[in-house]
Amino acid sequence: MRILKTDMKNRRVVVRPETPTDLYILSNVINIGDQIITKTSRRVRRSGSEGRSGDESQRITMVIGVVTEDFAFQDSSVSNRLRVKGKIFQGPEQHVSLGSYHTLNLELTRTITIIKPEWSKYFLELLKKAEEASKKPKICLIAADKAEVCIGILDNFNLNVIAHEKSHISRKLTKEKVRSKQTQSFFDRIAMVINRQVLPETNNIVLGGPGFIKEQLTNFLKRKFVKEKLNIIVSGSLSGGNRVGLSELLQMDAVDKLAADFQVFEENSLIDEFFKRINQGTTNVTYGFAEIRKIASTGAIETLILLDALLRGGEGINPDEIQHLLREVEKTRGKIFIVSSQSENANRMKTFGGIIGLLRYALHWE
Repeated sequence: MRILKTDMKNRRVVVRPETPTDLYILSNVINIGDQIITKTSRRVRRSGSEGRSGDESQRITMVIGVVTEDFAFQDSSVSNRLRVKGKIFQGPEQHVSLGSYHTLNLELTRTITIIKPEWSKYFLELLKKAEEASKKPKICLIAADKAEVCIGILDNFNLNVIAHEKSHISRKLTKEKVRSKQTQSFFDRIAMVINRQVLPETNNIVLGGPGFIKEQLTNFLKRKFVKEKLNIIVSGSLSGGNRVGLSELLQMDAVDKLAADFQVFEENSLIDEFFKRINQGTTNVTYGFAEIRKIASTGAIETLILLDALLRGGEGINPDEIQHLLREVEKTRGKIFIVSSQSENANRMKTFGGIIGLLRYALHWE
C-alpha cells in the first residue's frame, strides 16, 4: 500500500494498492456512504454514430466518483478484486449522467481516492500499517502430498492462497515409469507457480507435507531454481496438501521464527488468550455485540477483535453501530483487530457472535 496524500480538512485520503492484501484492507476501510474516485472504463455511445449496432458505442477510460452503496471483495486463487457500486457524483458530463449507477473495479497499482464523512483513527492506522507492511519480506507456504498441493503467500496481515493443484499421480498399481512421469509433470506445474507468482514476491519458502513428498519437492525446486537461491525450510509433517495443511503449516515453529512480528500472529495469540480465559472461567473477557456495546465507553476493553463481515452489517447489526463501537473503543485507547471471515480463526469466533474482547479488569454483572 502507498498512501499518496492525506487531507483531513477535506476528509480525503489517496492510496495506491500494490498487493491483494491491500485490496482486502481497503474492503475493511471502505464503508457505505463513502465517496470513491478512481479510473474506470465505461461504455458510451459514439456521437452521431449510425448503422450497425457494433458501431454505436465504445468503451473508454475516465475518472468517475461514486457514493458507495454496496461493495464486495473477491478473494480466490484465481483473482483478487474489490468492486464498489454506487451512484455517480463526479465524472465527465459528456459521458455520464450524475446520479446514475456505476460499478468501480478497484485494481492494483491504480490510484484511489477515499472521502469519508468521518475518518476513524483506527482506519488511518490500518492504512499506515499496510504501508509499513509492504517493506517486510513475505513468506511462501507450500503444503504438498501425493494427491495435491496448496501454495500461499503470507504477509503481515493475511495468508493469501495463490494456487491449489491436483497431482493426477496414479495409484501404486501403475508402472513406476508412468508414476515418475506424472510426478515430474506435477512438480513442473508447481515450479511454474513459483516462477510466476512467488519469486516476484519472495524467495523464502516453508514447505511441509506427509511422507517423503516434501523432501522430493524440495530437492526438485533447489535444482530448478539454482540461480534464484531459494531459501527453503522443510517443516514437519502435515495432514495433507490442502488449505487445512497450510493452516497447520502456519502453526509451525519455522514460520513463527521467520514472521514473528507479523500482525497475523499477534491476532492468533490474542484469540488464543481469549479462549484460555474462557476455559479458566475468568470474567476479564466479553463477547457478542450487545454485551460489548454495554461496556465500550467504560474503558474496560483492552483489545477488541471482530470479523470483517460485521463491518458491513449482519447478524441484525447496523454498520453504523459497528462504526460507533469502534470509535468508543478508540477513545478509551483500546486496540482493535479485524479478522478475515475466510481465516481459520473465523470459525472459532463465530461461536461468540464474531466479536470478542479482552478486558483490562474483570467485570461482575448483577
